[in-house]
Amino acid sequence: MAPTDLYTQLNEAIGAHGAWKLRLRMAAQKGTSSEMIETAGDCHVCDFGRWLDSLPSHVRAQPEARQTIDLHAAFHTCAGRVAKIAAQGQKDTALAMLDHEFNDASNALKNAVVKWKLAAN
Repeated sequence: MAPTDLYTQLNEAIGAHGAWKLRLRMAAQKGTSSEMIETAGDCHVCDFGRWLDSLPSHVRAQPEARQTIDLHAAFHTCAGRVAKIAAQGQKDTALAMLDHEFNDASNALKNAVVKWKLAAN
């Protein structure tokens, strides 16, 4: 895999996962569907997750890749919990999770992606 392809994919991942916070905040405000809970909680459904799954094993074995894969899964686990809480009508709890737990998971993933981008250059 060419470093420019890797760099481009990692840049796209940062933007796409940043959009989750807005989607989850809207879900907390209005409630959410079971489909969103499943989508939010599954790290293999999003474009980035499918791309990560498609990487050759030697790329996936790199420390930066491994950390990103693990944090991506944790990010989606947290997103799924927020969506589930929102679907149960627990608006305040879901919003608090977004501002704390989800924000922490998002920042950790973003930092890992940046670290991987730097290592790829």
